[in-house]
Amino acid sequence: MIVCTHSHADHSPGARPLQTLCTAAGNTPPILGLPSADTARPASHFIPDRSLVNEELLQLKGTTAQASHTLQVVYTPGHAANHLCLVLLEDGLLFSGDHILNGSTTVIDPPDGNMTDYLDSLDTLSALCAQHAVSFILPAHGYVLHRPAQAIAQLKAHRLKREAKIAKAMQALPTGSMDDWVQLAYDDVSPLLWPMAKRSMLAHVQRLRGC
Repeated sequence: MIVCTHSHADHSPGARPLQTLCTAAGNTPPILGLPSADTARPASHFIPDRSLVNEELLQLKGTTAQASHTLQVVYTPGHAANHLCLVLLEDGLLFSGDHILNGSTTVIDPPDGNMTDYLDSLDTLSALCAQHAVSFILPAHGYVLHRPAQAIAQLKAHRLKREAKIAKAMQALPTGSMDDWVQLAYDDVSPLLWPMAKRSMLAHVQRLRGC
């Protein structure tokens, strides 16, 4: 089977060509995932062969118990409305897609991205890692992360610290624009990154305003 964590342009578009290659080799694996929501951008349109369900188990049976593999599906909206993570239960590994990265923070881009959903999904993953004794997080971008509980806690703390700076910027300049606020809230980030930072900042602003 081919499982897509989400429908962004650097992920799901590779599924059909991969399926075609497998078909040429004598096997046609189904493409699994969640369809893109109405809020997704046109380049992120995606319809799987079959939609997955939260906590569903995907099993591959080998000739021995040691050769069997079970992936638990975890619905983790936030980075994208249709984002999924996967836990390889036998080995204690979390495939985090773009929800957790190593080397950079995940961009939360409204309307398909939602900061409250993102933070709630981090809590879901933290609990799941404890439940299944997950040892390593395997992100779609960057290196493998160890100490999952610590990594997730640090990521959430970073997000909330950034949100506090955004709230402070909004209070200092109540009639300011996004361009005004980003200079204050992301003063520790290169101005070259501010255009991308504004996408996540908007998600924080919406969360602060209760949108």
